[in-house]
Amino acid sequence: MPVYLDWAATAPIDPDIADYMRLVAETIPGNPSSIHSFGEKAKALLEESRKTCASVLGCAPGNVFFASGGSESNNIVFLSLLRKAKPGHIVTGAGEHSSVYEPARLLEKYGWKVSRVGAGKKGRITADDIAAALLPETALVSVMLVNNETGMIQPLREIAAAVRAFEAGRGASGKRGRIHIHTDAVQAAGKIPFTVSGLGVDSLSVSAHKFRGPRGVGILTAASAGACITPLSVGGGQEGGIRPGTENIAGIAAMARALQRAQENLEHNHARARLLCGILLEAMSGCGHCKVLPEARLSNPDGYSPFIVSLAFPPVPGEVLVRVMNDKGYAISTGSACSARKKKDTRVLEGGGVSAKTAFSSVRVSFGPATTEDEVRAFSRDLRKEAGILFRTAS
Repeated sequence: MPVYLDWAATAPIDPDIADYMRLVAETIPGNPSSIHSFGEKAKALLEESRKTCASVLGCAPGNVFFASGGSESNNIVFLSLLRKAKPGHIVTGAGEHSSVYEPARLLEKYGWKVSRVGAGKKGRITADDIAAALLPETALVSVMLVNNETGMIQPLREIAAAVRAFEAGRGASGKRGRIHIHTDAVQAAGKIPFTVSGLGVDSLSVSAHKFRGPRGVGILTAASAGACITPLSVGGGQEGGIRPGTENIAGIAAMARALQRAQENLEHNHARARLLCGILLEAMSGCGHCKVLPEARLSNPDGYSPFIVSLAFPPVPGEVLVRVMNDKGYAISTGSACSARKKKDTRVLEGGGVSAKTAFSSVRVSFGPATTEDEVRAFSRDLRKEAGILFRTAS
């Protein structure tokens, strides 16, 4: 059977969650905005799901808003800035997901200034790096919690503290508003321990299909609806006006259950991922033409999510190796699925301090709860073999 090692792109839905989603779809047909009994039942499940998600994420239920996924949630935050009277300044990480990078580029066309902070050779963005990029007109800071290609965990708590300290210094005149701090936590939710309150952020995005929930549903947490985010989309006022449109009750209920299950199994799954990650890295340590990206991971394993490993085999193109391994029965990727068909897009890794040449040769391996030790050992063996053949051919 083919071996799936691309869980960071999308996690296969938990069969129990899929069954529950269908049950909800069949038995709760009402619109939660309707005032009849069917609508009231749907509304009750919607709010129960909101409470469940809030409990796991560590925020108040009133700060949880449901959307179609992480990309939409990120866009809601960024494009809400278009409602401001005049353009300001944004700070982001240079290696952000395309759903942060592209909205920032769009805002630049409307006069906004964007500072993109690189992670350096260690793959880590420091609080000092962010503080140095802040300007008096800074309105938004967005740094992802876990990098989707390297697994690097960024120090959001320290970054938030640095932003607030800067804000306090500039706020004496009262002419500038609060700097909004956002994080894309899509690769973190259900995988590493954190809470919204503990990170000190104003908003945070989550996508259900990364933790074995359904595709097409996600969460945006926001500290306060109207004051924190004034979205461009308008309509029926659902989700506090943050994301109008009839809620996907079956998907939301399934997501809440999947998130709760992931949280309950977080410690076990994290330990399993560490084991699998260790097996892969140990197997590749004797492979002279293999590079771990970034190299700092080897000296600081706790600074990375064990669910994602980035490797490179220069000068072998990563896309070629992905296709070869696919023929051998293994599904891996060259990076984010959202950018997989942009063959020369190595922006995320370059933003993490990796050279363009090395990044072009990279592949991403990602694990999930169903990945076995035998699968990783077999994959490691075959990867070394096939990469070696390609390396000799390319050289």
